Amino acid sequence: MKKFFALLFTFVFVFCFVTLTEAASEEIKIGLYGTITGPNALAGEMMEKGAMLAVEEINEAGGINGTPIKLVVYDDKSTPEGAVKAVTRLVDVDKVVAMVGSNSSPNILAGAQITEEAGVLQVGGGTSPSYTNAGFNYIFRGTANAQLPNKAFVAAMHKNGVETVAIFSVASEYGKSGVASVKELLGDDFKVVVEETYQSTDTDYTGQIAKIINANPDAVVVYGMTNELALSLKQFRRNGYNKHIYGPEGLGVPDIINVAGDAANGVIFGSGAVIPASIDDAVNSIEKNMLEKFVAKYGALPVSDVAYRGYDSVLLIAEALKNAADITDPDSIREAFLNIKDFPGIAGNYDFSDGSGDGLDQARAYIIEDGKNVPFDTN
Repeated sequence: MKKFFALLFTFVFVFCFVTLTEAASEEIKIGLYGTITGPNALAGEMMEKGAMLAVEEINEAGGINGTPIKLVVYDDKSTPEGAVKAVTRLVDVDKVVAMVGSNSSPNILAGAQITEEAGVLQVGGGTSPSYTNAGFNYIFRGTANAQLPNKAFVAAMHKNGVETVAIFSVASEYGKSGVASVKELLGDDFKVVVEETYQSTDTDYTGQIAKIINANPDAVVVYGMTNELALSLKQFRRNGYNKHIYGPEGLGVPDIINVAGDAANGVIFGSGAVIPASIDDAVNSIEKNMLEKFVAKYGALPVSDVAYRGYDSVLLIAEALKNAADITDPDSIREAFLNIKDFPGIAGNYDFSDGSGDGLDQARAYIIEDGKNVPFDTN
């Protein structure tokens, strides 16, 4: 009798183990890593929430050809080292078929060789041109390349008759690559009269701002992370600079207006998309649908457009997986991604057929007026 029960127990254990294993395999794993802690934690949190919302939508609609997807999330701790650890785990341990890359471009570059060698498709949430210009075959972008928002605000500078420019930027890879992009766009049409930098840990920019104001530029271009930008705007205005200030998509985050207050008025920036003041102000039906579901799930509007990057990136991965001939074959997934054309996302219609890794070819310009982001007509 004891042998019988022992055999029965063994049979039940094996049956349950096999059943659970099969059940676990009846889902498609995609990964996400981002700056969920560290200095850029707010943006990373928004990217994760946007991605989770997209996963829910996809699964409610039947998943990938009937199979649900599971999002595996890791924190890159806002560092390249953390990104390498996260990417390695997603590839080697979780065996994801694709992943949403960090909202930090340097972090994407840090782990790019790992996904390249493994043949794991990665859709990045960072905006720097660097990682799609580095020659990788399996890296794409789920938002606007930073050069597009930069191009949008430089077009606004042209329209406003700007001739002399001062540049104030964070001394990091993000700031350096951003300023390089801006200078390329400025060309010979504008004269840069002064350049000043700051460390990401700085909170007092009085000395740099005094030098900029003494140079009397027609405009100032600022380039940094959202909290830094908000603080700099307040200090520029407090020190008497009342002309237009221009900059990247980070100036479109609601916290800019919330923190900088009236100091944000007159700021002009480029962005693929911005978080509107209300759901009714959404620029298209896709954005409105996403925001309605976001508020229903999380209780408030996103505090950063990085939520859109997580959302669009997951939808793009799902589109490729639905159309791939074999989702166990990296080349099949990549080919399906390259075949994405005119795919509607919040930031615009994506087309990856040119093989560049960038699916968008334009961004919008906005001006902050009376505490609201208003489209700026550059025509």
